[in-house]
Amino acid sequence: MAVFSSAVRKGRWRANRRVHAYAVFGSVEIDLSEAVFEYQQVVIKAFSVFGSVDVRVPENVSVRGAGGSVLGSFEVHTHDSDEAEAPVIYVDGWSVLGSVEVRPKRGKIVADILDRVHRRVEKGLRKHL
Repeated sequence: MAVFSSAVRKGRWRANRRVHAYAVFGSVEIDLSEAVFEYQQVVIKAFSVFGSVDVRVPENVSVRGAGGSVLGSFEVHTHDSDEAEAPVIYVDGWSVLGSVEVRPKRGKIVADILDRVHRRVEKGLRKHL
């Protein structure tokens, strides 16, 4: 929530089933490109009044959106992932004299956490050998 301010959520974090983003005369940025998805479906409720809500998602997730705007913009770039087990992100919301925008972050994909740990261990072993 951002009222006359800004709020940012990015980096490595666990995405819950529901994420709420409210911007009143401020901005909210939600970056899901490095998030861990524990659930198959994630619902983001985004509301903006004289502010902006920006959501960035990895390229290999499915994105759906429903909402509207009054003298503002509500843009959800829908996308279907090729992977059957990919997370699905639903974005619902409204903007009044503001903006809500959801789009993929190019070059970012959801990677299995075990693969990341395995790569780091291998990299560490190579340094010591």
